[in-house]
Amino acid sequence: MSASTPRSAATPAAVEPWRDPAAQPFVRIEGVTKTFGKVYACDDISLDVYRGEFFALLGGSGSGKSTLLRVLAGFESPDRGRVLIDGVDVTDLPPYQRPVNMMFQSYALFPHMSVAQNIAFGLKHSSGADRLGAGEIRDRVQAMLELVRMPQLGNRRPDQLSGGQRQRVALARALAKQPKLLLLDEPLGALDKKLREHTQFELVSIQERVGTTFIMVTHDQEEAMTMSSRIAVMDAGRIVQVSTPAVLYEYPSTRFVAEFIGGINLLDGRVLGHEESNLRIQCDEVGGELLARHPDPLPEGTAVGIAVRPEKIDVHETRPEGMDNVVVGKVRDIAYLGDVSIYHVQTEAGAIVRVQETHVARSSEPHYDWDDTLWLSWDAASAVVLTS
Repeated sequence: MSASTPRSAATPAAVEPWRDPAAQPFVRIEGVTKTFGKVYACDDISLDVYRGEFFALLGGSGSGKSTLLRVLAGFESPDRGRVLIDGVDVTDLPPYQRPVNMMFQSYALFPHMSVAQNIAFGLKHSSGADRLGAGEIRDRVQAMLELVRMPQLGNRRPDQLSGGQRQRVALARALAKQPKLLLLDEPLGALDKKLREHTQFELVSIQERVGTTFIMVTHDQEEAMTMSSRIAVMDAGRIVQVSTPAVLYEYPSTRFVAEFIGGINLLDGRVLGHEESNLRIQCDEVGGELLARHPDPLPEGTAVGIAVRPEKIDVHETRPEGMDNVVVGKVRDIAYLGDVSIYHVQTEAGAIVRVQETHVARSSEPHYDWDDTLWLSWDAASAVVLTS
């Protein structure tokens, strides 16, 4: 996967609250720990989410992301720590007393009710100051149908809708009570790939229009990169790195994040020295030295990983001159993906380097063939040094 254009790349800094030291978090998670027996599902997690964000909790199975979402919703109580929403400690409040709604992966629509009745269900069962009259409920339901672009489908039942339409009804029902925070549990997991890609942008557009803070759980890195303003990558009950999609992709802080977000080459080496802003690294996997941008010196002999994205590597038929890093090898595998070709190039020392060639011509086939000798090059600034 190459990096999608993240939402944050086009977002002015003035409306990115996490960059403002004076901004107050809308959701604050403080030292939350949740265990099941001897297993730490959430292990001392602290996290701030700001008002109006579309935030993603990204991780594989067993990473703790769904448990953390359930703690936010009030379906699970933490063993330690607390949760604050809009400045109010909600740690001990039941779900129905929190300014939160949740959209489940299964959508959980009532099959015997119409679309409009599904959307109105939560409104009709509200009490106290949240209770609406019949006319207000009709108006709210129609507004939600307009929001999800289904104004004429209120009388249909869920089994008369497509998967994408059912997803939008579930979203409309979740937003109908105007929660301060909407939690989404794998919201697009039930859709096929083409519909999922279309719905990603639709969901982002709706979130931007209503301004509600969204926190989404997903295992799909592309989904998180496309939809989120920021992402928390989780592993084994802990948050490994929190940042914008662009920073996570370009500057992963650990091997886990580097490998989890997109395709990457990870080479092992040891530090030989520091020259200006670059490290000299001996890499036996490519049979020589590599240069990598790293302004802070590391002790000689330090074991490091060198991470390079496939699209940052240039391919040559002859040895290039004046490049920071040059590696030679033979083509062992080719994947033609239409707009790009992926080559697996094996060095003499046995390492496999994955490179990506973009097809500029309107119609193009793989430029190189199996067993071709290729020279690969990349700038020192294109490599990320990983120490953990």
